[in-house]
Amino acid sequence: MTIMSNMQIKLREGTRPQAVEAFLKRGIFDECATTIPGFLWARLLEVEGAPDHLSVISVWTDKAAFDAWVIHPVRDRQEADLAHFLAEAPQTQLYTTKAVFERNS
Repeated sequence: MTIMSNMQIKLREGTRPQAVEAFLKRGIFDECATTIPGFLWARLLEVEGAPDHLSVISVWTDKAAFDAWVIHPVRDRQEADLAHFLAEAPQTQLYTTKAVFERNS
């Protein structure tokens, strides 16, 4: 079964628009997909009611794919490029997918 990661990011006050722009310009998801074959998809989310927070939800084929990403030098470079936006270190939780429902329109 797939693994989902949820990285909660607390930004320096008032920097969310610039952080989102830098994230997108940096091509974080494209680079992740190119680097780790087990990366399936991700979403960058603005947290409603919390203007200095972002969340990154990612889905991986398995924990080994996620673990490969955590230690990959590309990830280190991405973090270094975006570190100046952070108020504190991001917190990540992992979830094991047990069931999926998708509505077909």
